[in-house]
Order: sequence, then structure tokens, then C-alpha cells
Amino acid sequence: MDFTEICDSLAEQWPPWSERIRMLDFRESKSARPVDNDGRSIYYNEQLLRYVTPEDCRFYIAQQLLHLQLKHFGRRGDRDERLWKKASDAVVNAMLRDEGFELPMNAVLPPEDFEQSAEALYRVYLKDEEENGEQDAPDETELVPDSRPDPKNKQACKETSAQERAIEDPGLAAIVAGLAEMLEPSNQLDFDWFPGSTIRDGMLRHEFRAYPVAHAEILLDTSASVDADLLRAFVRGVKGLLRQDAVIRVGCFDTRFYGFQEIHTEDDIQKLELRGAGGTDFHAAISAFTGDAENRIIFTDGFAEMPEQRCDAIWVVYGSTTIHPPGGRVIYSRPTEEKEKHEIDFLIT
Repeated sequence: MDFTEICDSLAEQWPPWSERIRMLDFRESKSARPVDNDGRSIYYNEQLLRYVTPEDCRFYIAQQLLHLQLKHFGRRGDRDERLWKKASDAVVNAMLRDEGFELPMNAVLPPEDFEQSAEALYRVYLKDEEENGEQDAPDETELVPDSRPDPKNKQACKETSAQERAIEDPGLAAIVAGLAEMLEPSNQLDFDWFPGSTIRDGMLRHEFRAYPVAHAEILLDTSASVDADLLRAFVRGVKGLLRQDAVIRVGCFDTRFYGFQEIHTEDDIQKLELRGAGGTDFHAAISAFTGDAENRIIFTDGFAEMPEQRCDAIWVVYGSTTIHPPGGRVIYSRPTEEKEKHEIDFLIT
């Protein structure tokens, strides 16, 4: 990943630090989530950064730059690593917010009007845990209270019976990481017979020639009130797993399919039209696949009856529903109490 452009923009924004910025040492690490530092170098997880926007990537680099400038790694001492990271991140995030940065989703901030050091904020967090006990991390896939429909009462093809559901970001970085090992490499070309340009014995001759195929087809379940940025981030993440010139088709569905849109560039993702509301019909979804795409992905909350027709697709289920589709593989996003709230465990069947 080329960080030159980001570093140049940060050096322009903070001229006194320009020399340090241009000397930053970047090292790839699969354990970074998605960017971290050891007091000297910035470590990044290229696979996880593929799904974030360029603005978020710039934020993460600026965040680590401030950590290095403030020597947060060395100042931790024997403090609890988790609480120190939370405190130092909150202080740095507040500084970046005041500099005009837009914070990524779930970025931690200090209490309102708190303008002290990371050490002072660490003591606040430590005291809270000692007095109240460690709090469970919020369930990021939890539905808004009373908005969860009863799966037994949901009619897959009746929009009038559907209930609106608001679903938080389930941790797209983890989802993309789970998909990475499941996607098929693309041959980009397939072959078939096409009408030719010559006539022989009074008949138009056909030619056997190559034609481009989509690297992936993605169906987005838009029956729930899912944030548009979340859906676009998922599409961005899948495209990031494929070749730079990869073409993917993206379609929305609820009780019907709204047609595919081709995605070539980041601009196409931003302009992606997201349509749909109401019930969910998986028959309409699996019937929409063209059959020539090498990867078929369905992004859904799983609240609908499974189709009887077998479909060789990857089902990405966000939320708590368990599904048993005939054919294909399933990735479940499951929040855990032990991990930070942006991390997800996966069950792959």
C-alpha cells in the first residue's frame, strides 16, 4: 500500500512535522487492527485497510503519527494495555477532531470537556472499572429495541408484514477478512458461441470466442434499515480482495430484485443506488445470479425462509440469525464479550 500521498497531505497540514512525517517507517502486520505502532514504526494490516475509505485511512495514519509524537507507547509503563490504548486513543481522537478530521465509526472519545492527559483519562477508566466492574462491550449487531421481527410471523413475499430493522456496523473488517480465503481467483474470461460476421451456405456462421465475466456478483438485502455507508463499505471491501481491475456486479433485493449495477471504480461505489424496503424473498435473490460470475455473495440479516433451490453462494449473515441454506457457505458475524466491540468471531459452515 502506498502511503506517500497521505503523508504528503499530512505534511502540508502540519508543516512543523513535515520532516518526521516523511521519515515514517511503515511495516505490514497481520495483527494490526488496522493500524498500530511500537513507538518507532507504524504497523498496518493491508487486508483490513482495503475496506476503509481513503478518508478513514488518512485518519488512522494521522492518529498513529500523534501517538508517536506524544510517545504514548513508551509512556504506558506497566499500565493495563487495553485501558491505556483506550485512553490514549481517546485523547488523540479528540485532537484530530479539533483539527477537522471526520472520525471513523465507533472512534472512542474522552468525556465531554475533558482536556487532560492520557494518564489522567486512564485513571478515570480504571476507577470506573474498579467501582462498577468491567462492562460488557456493546453488541454492535443488536437490533433497535422492539424492532426485531418474529421469524415465525414474517412472510417472505409480503411487504406489508415486514418490520423496519436498524442494524449497527457489525465489524466489516472482520467480515472481509473471513471472505478473503473463500473467494475464487478470477480467470476474467469465459468462452461461448457468438454470431459471427460471415455467411456460409446461406447461414450466418457462429464463432467461439472469449468474453469478460464478472469477478463477483453481490446481492444486498435492503429489506432492513441498514446504513448506506455500511453497505458501500462492504462492497468496497469485497472489491479490495480482488484484482485492481476487477469488475463486480451489485444488486439490491427485498421481495424482488432491482437489477445489477456494475462497479469498476470507487466513484461507482459512491454512486451505487440502494433500493428496497419491506419483506425479504430469497427466491428472488438467488434467481438473480447470472450464472457466469465466479463468486456469488449474499449480504443479509437472514430474516426470511430459505429457498428450496440449491445456490452455490457465500451467505454473509450479520446479526444473530442462524440459517441453513441448501448449498453454499455461511459466514456469521457474532459479537463476543471478550473482544473489543469492533472484532467479530466467525462460524463458517
